Amino acid sequence: MASTCMAHVRRTFVEAEGGDPDLRRRILRKIRHLFMLERVGWARKPEERLRIRQQIEKPVLESLTAIAKARILAGGLLPKSKFSQVLIYYLDLAPHFANYLNHPNARLANNVAERAIRPLMIGRKNWLFVGSENGGQASATILSLIQTCRHLGVNPQEYLEDVLRRIMGHPSRRIEELLPDRWLVARQKNAALQTSAQYGVG
Repeated sequence: MASTCMAHVRRTFVEAEGGDPDLRRRILRKIRHLFMLERVGWARKPEERLRIRQQIEKPVLESLTAIAKARILAGGLLPKSKFSQVLIYYLDLAPHFANYLNHPNARLANNVAERAIRPLMIGRKNWLFVGSENGGQASATILSLIQTCRHLGVNPQEYLEDVLRRIMGHPSRRIEELLPDRWLVARQKNAALQTSAQYGVG
């Protein structure tokens, strides 16, 4: 999950030749630093990843924003230059980048989400025939659940068959229990309880 994509911002800075090459290289080094820290964070547990983001990545991100803002305020850039436009583009997105700092499962870049929807984009003509707007929303919901299952290592068919059998009798106020991540945790707990009962443990 990521409402904004630092990978895309990085590409725009790479392509924005001219302007202020020293500042451009400095900005790109900071972005590379963020991605390096993210690789470290994703190799750790969620709580440790969140700590790395709050204590180390947040100051880097704030510094990056401060540098971009100071350069715009200093003036001297052609308003329609690529470098000027990419600085403004980044500053427009900057408030949203902070979102990933507070959520361990959020991403600095949208690459994972973009890879997940690539099959949908390839078959986009097929989605012209979903029947109605409601049908389109239902399809989007199902496809989102399937991609979430794949991300969690859950068999989508097993998940959907189980949920569809249970959903009519499930309390609406506890519908979150049927989301893939909650479903997986419940399934693992049940398996552990069955193992304990089988071997007389606990």
